[in-house]
Amino acid sequence: MSNRSKKNLFVVLMAGALVFGLSTLALAQTPSGTSIDNTATLDYFVGGTAQAQVTSNTASFVVDNKVDLTVTTVDGAIVSVIPGTFAQVLTYSVTNNGNTLQDYSLAAQNSVTGAFGETETFDAVNVNVFVDTDGDNAYTAADTDLYIDELASGATITVFVVSDIPLAQVNDDVASYDLVAQTAIGGTGGAQGGDILNDDSGTADDPTLVQIVFADVAGIADAPKDGKFSSKDGYKVVTADLTAVKTTNVISDPFNAGVNPKAIPGATVGYQVMVTNNGTVQADNVEVIDSIPANAAFLVGSVTTVPAAVVSYSNDGGTTWVYGPVVGANGTDPAVTGIRVVYLSVAGAATAQENFQVLID
Repeated sequence: MSNRSKKNLFVVLMAGALVFGLSTLALAQTPSGTSIDNTATLDYFVGGTAQAQVTSNTASFVVDNKVDLTVTTVDGAIVSVIPGTFAQVLTYSVTNNGNTLQDYSLAAQNSVTGAFGETETFDAVNVNVFVDTDGDNAYTAADTDLYIDELASGATITVFVVSDIPLAQVNDDVASYDLVAQTAIGGTGGAQGGDILNDDSGTADDPTLVQIVFADVAGIADAPKDGKFSSKDGYKVVTADLTAVKTTNVISDPFNAGVNPKAIPGATVGYQVMVTNNGTVQADNVEVIDSIPANAAFLVGSVTTVPAAVVSYSNDGGTTWVYGPVVGANGTDPAVTGIRVVYLSVAGAATAQENFQVLID
């Protein structure tokens, strides 16, 4: 390697080391209340003879409290929830970007605009805010703190908004919440400090006092330099949406057989129940109950289902479902009063179909 190449490499390495050093220094902030002292010395000569050194007085000031924070939505997408569920969780983080140990009060505000570009349609109920007390970044029963206590400069903590979803909500409903963190006075562990609502921007600098400077930028639902920060997250309902359509058709009659049959005594009539899941998630244990109509008798063995399902029968109007049909005259069992079909599941955007037949009396 030439001397010039070595020299260029040395310059690059030194520049990189300088940048790294500046980045490291940028992370460290002098704590508020720190006294910074400075003196000057004076040397002089008289007639060519050095005189005794003179030392100035000490000029001092204390570092002020830079109030700065951010709130970040941890969830990478809107949180899917099911109607009628409890303790559904939105996850945020709060970071102290200032130079002072602080407390923070917390509030979940109903948002008029939907999270992640969605449209706001409902409000959750029993909405609470909890701090990640046990530090595992997941909401558990151990997370009971209602405010952030003694968050050090540069530290981050997880916060949860926990809510119940009303049973009445339907597919694609959205509820959004802005988590607002308000800086409060720290320094007394286990006790919530009062909110810092104003800074000292309208007051002249006093080098002997720790004064407050709001340095925060605007969050999603707050202004710049107000000691607050906010971020948005939300719930989106995903659920099954079932509809049932029942149709009937005459299959045959005693005179026309299957050629343009009519609904006369002795005719065989078919029923079909089509269940459609118009939702986005699976519906489980889907139960369809059919009553055998008056003036007709159930044709034994006529029940078919797609997909396969558990079929049971009643002979007491649906009080019990343990009856076993018995083939009688014309293949019917007049004792059957109802049919119950239970599908293990019906997937989103899928259908299930039940068919059975009766004989008109």
